[in-house]
Amino acid sequence: MSPLLTVLLAIGTVIVAASMLMAAARVLRGPDDATRAVMADLTYFCALALFVLFVIRVGSTVAMDVVMLGSLIGVLATVALSRLLSRGRR
Repeated sequence: MSPLLTVLLAIGTVIVAASMLMAAARVLRGPDDATRAVMADLTYFCALALFVLFVIRVGSTVAMDVVMLGSLIGVLATVALSRLLSRGRR
C-alpha cells in the first residue's frame, strides 16, 4: 500500500470518527425523537464507514459483501423508523 493511501485512510478515519462522536453526543441530548433517530442512523452509517476504511486498508474482498448487507439493513431500518415516527402517514 502506498504511503499516500495510508495517510488518506488515516485522515478519513479521524474525520469519520469525529463525526460519529458528534452524532452520538447529539443522540444523548436531542430535543425530540426524530432528531435522535436521524443521529442514531448517522452513527450507524459512520460505523459502517469506519469498517469500510478498515476493509480498504486490509484489502479484503469478502468483507465488502458484509458492507453491502450492512448498508441494506441500515436503509431498511431508516425507512422502518421513519414510518414508525410518522405513525404510518405518508
